[in-house]
Amino acid sequence: MYLIMLTLGEDHPEMSNVDFNIGLLLSNAGHYEESQAYLESARRLQNKFHGSQSITVATIHHLLANSLTHIGAFAEAKQNKRKAYNIYRTKFGPDHARTVQSFKKHEVYH
Repeated sequence: MYLIMLTLGEDHPEMSNVDFNIGLLLSNAGHYEESQAYLESARRLQNKFHGSQSITVATIHHLLANSLTHIGAFAEAKQNKRKAYNIYRTKFGPDHARTVQSFKKHEVYH
């Protein structure tokens, strides 16, 4: 990661992929708090280069919601889950599998 950052710079679009993957690995390993910084960085870069309504941003919101739930930050998790659902609904429509799955998980936070 350091070499990529040194070569390309912190705000290079490829850093979003690096941060996303590290955040995902940390989350899958149960390191939820540590994963947040990487996922937030990935989200910031995705917003910058692809806009706040991209599918990747929705996926990052989904992953953040899961990590936040595991550490007990339910209000923040709910906000992220709602953002993911709204992006999926806008991009795919209300009946698409990802939208429906996101809605079902979103209901847990009500």
